[in-house]
Amino acid sequence: MKLHGVDAIDRKLVAIRDAVSPAARERSLLAGAEIVLDEAKRLVPVLSGNLRDSLIISFDGGLNSAAVSERRFFSMVYIGPERRQGFYGHMVEFGTFHSIAHPFMRPALDNTREEVRRAIGHSLWADIKKAA
Repeated sequence: MKLHGVDAIDRKLVAIRDAVSPAARERSLLAGAEIVLDEAKRLVPVLSGNLRDSLIISFDGGLNSAAVSERRFFSMVYIGPERRQGFYGHMVEFGTFHSIAHPFMRPALDNTREEVRRAIGHSLWADIKKAA
């Protein structure tokens, strides 16, 4: 048995693998993260606007250095309050002994789940189609 075109298929598979590089994954995650961020800003309780204005998207939010060094194996995005300005965001989300919870991050993800999946999928698929 002799197979023809194996080299061409191998080149295409390598191109597809490279198309889904860490940069491509970050672009795709950013497309979904922006949707969640917009919804969180819409849902967050506003007294001064400080918490709403502290909401950010970050690719290094809280990852330890070992995880960052092995980042080629996974992609992660942080969506939530910036540590200094919105340090109390978790207290609003989950409540405290003295105040009831006002969830805004989890509902933002729940409300946008399908839209986020589509945005990430479209972004990744566009990179794959370019490579193939």
